[in-house]
Amino acid sequence: MGAWPVRQAWRRPLWLQVRRWLIAACALALPLVAIRAVEVAGDVRRDRRAASALARGVQLQLEGRYDEAAAALHDAIAISPRAFAAYAALGEVEFRRHRYDEAIAAYRRLMAHYPYTYQADLHREVGLIELRAGRPGRALRSLTQAVELDGADWLAFYLLGHAHLRVGQADRAAAAWRRVVELNPSFRPAREHLERLRAPAP
Repeated sequence: MGAWPVRQAWRRPLWLQVRRWLIAACALALPLVAIRAVEVAGDVRRDRRAASALARGVQLQLEGRYDEAAAALHDAIAISPRAFAAYAALGEVEFRRHRYDEAIAAYRRLMAHYPYTYQADLHREVGLIELRAGRPGRALRSLTQAVELDGADWLAFYLLGHAHLRVGQADRAAAAWRRVVELNPSFRPAREHLERLRAPAP
């Protein structure tokens, strides 16, 4: 008997053993796949329920029923923290209810949970709310972040000018409004603010 049949006899049981290991590994993995499939199905059901609550909240917002809208949007987020649109809608609703801290918290949660969202406009929204809340120092920080992230956001520069002016930085306010004029020459309010700053004091 030559060497070849001996090698064949030695290899065949090893190949069969490896095959059995692979089959066993696949069998062990099947329950994990099934569990993940159940989890995915659960996620899909939660996302659908969250979307329904979000749609209800947006409709209530459009009708001006802000208290009910806020409740529905909170429901959407509780059902699925991935209901990212609910955070922005909740921020808008809370802003209209003059609940400025809650509005800012909603936008900040969106920034934390959904890093793919374009951040500059969210910082601008927070800056606007801070201005409306009478907190120009905080608005200044948020609006500065907004223009650093997007140097072409003329609305953020416009609001930034207001924030600078309110903390007594007229020169920086003028610089922000000049940037607005460069980016959006047809936006008259920025020109008007610059004219007022240039006018001699009475």
